[in-house]
Amino acid sequence: MGKTLRSKTLYQDRDWLYDLYVKQKLSTVEIARIYREQENRWCDPNTISRWLKKHDIPIRTLQQAQQNRHATAEPTPPAKKKAR
Repeated sequence: MGKTLRSKTLYQDRDWLYDLYVKQKLSTVEIARIYREQENRWCDPNTISRWLKKHDIPIRTLQQAQQNRHATAEPTPPAKKKAR
């Protein structure tokens, strides 16, 4: 008793989560998308959040997440001036 038949999934790997969330500063939505692309299986961003908490990886505040999103977003090209 106490054994499980389930195999460990990629998002349950602390090192994988830590690398993507802390080092690469990806969001839970982006991490879930990467998991779906690599494993061809569904993963909800809330599942990623739950595993971050289980591994004691600090969750970013909303302000930190917004700052990160704006810092990593590709800059928009300057508007072209109209010829007169």
